[in-house]
Amino acid sequence: MTKLYLSDLHIGNGNKKDDFKYDDELIKILDDLNEESNNELYIVGDGFEILQSYEISLKSNNVIEIVKNIDFTSILKKIEENHKTLINAFRKYSKKNTIHYIVGNHDYYLLFDENLKTKFKEFLGENIEIHPYYYDEKWELFIIHGNQFDVLNRLTLSKTGKILPPYGELMEKFISKYFDSEALKVLPDEILMDYDNIEPKMEIFLWLEEIRKKYSIGLDLEYKWIDMFVNFVRSKESKEWLKENYPFLHFLSYIFINKLGGIKFGETVVRLISSLRGAKKTNYLMENVKKILYKNRTIPKKYCIGYSDEDIIIPSKLQGIIMGHIHVPAYEVFPTDDGEIFYCNLGSWKHTVRKTSVKNNSKFLKRSQISYFIVKESNKTLNTEFIIKDMI
Repeated sequence: MTKLYLSDLHIGNGNKKDDFKYDDELIKILDDLNEESNNELYIVGDGFEILQSYEISLKSNNVIEIVKNIDFTSILKKIEENHKTLINAFRKYSKKNTIHYIVGNHDYYLLFDENLKTKFKEFLGENIEIHPYYYDEKWELFIIHGNQFDVLNRLTLSKTGKILPPYGELMEKFISKYFDSEALKVLPDEILMDYDNIEPKMEIFLWLEEIRKKYSIGLDLEYKWIDMFVNFVRSKESKEWLKENYPFLHFLSYIFINKLGGIKFGETVVRLISSLRGAKKTNYLMENVKKILYKNRTIPKKYCIGYSDEDIIIPSKLQGIIMGHIHVPAYEVFPTDDGEIFYCNLGSWKHTVRKTSVKNNSKFLKRSQISYFIVKESNKTLNTEFIIKDMI
């Protein structure tokens, strides 16, 4: 038996933010795996892009209300129209194999409505299983997307019992409404997709500054973005989220009533919000894996709102932990009293644009990669292969 793991495909509905372009590569992988039956495919979160595919007029900070108003049928129809051959490949694969779909933070809506879950299963194929997280008892592998460890991208249970969307989603929707249309008018076509793939997100204003100078854009985009972000922090939705998660930061929303401090102060605020999760540290998931392995094999339930009603207890029998979310592939082996345990982060199938030091100068560089993880069992031993491909 072969098990294939991949994550963060972000297959979208064809809008300007759908930059999934590796249909042929994934179809080839599925067809190769489909030559034998009873194999398993694990999509470890954010396989399909729901967050950036829905637009609703309802202004709500309540996940239940948001889910009720998403036109899920229309989203799936548009995804199929734009990736028809790939969707058919998933369906063909699922006729004699199983697809395990672990939910991430761009598709968590599936966890809140059984009808949505049923529609999605029918859309993807025949043998489809949807999980908030998954433990493979036979091969002793624990699989979870990883946004549970990211304070800006997990759900919040308010003191009144309301479930709040992730801060990252609130910010995404605010930016889409109040900034994207203006930016997309002036950004050159060849970098439109880069705009949505800056990592970490909070450095987008620095990228905009670099792009403005490089392309001699007359509009002061970085200032407008920071001004927009300040307005976001002042918004009702942001205030509610900050009050629940960081009461000591709630004062920020009041400081901004009069927009004190100008752009430099605005930059300070951007960096402060960014620091809540250590947004520059792409290894924060690995640090949490170490805590799980060496301190406490528990993920607190406050991290897992919507995914679990209780603390998630990671079994003592464990050969590996598999995650996604951070869009950076990684593989490490950790020694424990029970033997070696591997951690694999599956990376993503989206290109990323990161600030990099080149010859003592900092500039944003684009990198396109796809990655996937293959596990096979032989003589009760797991054989693993982690494939990372640089794409042109």
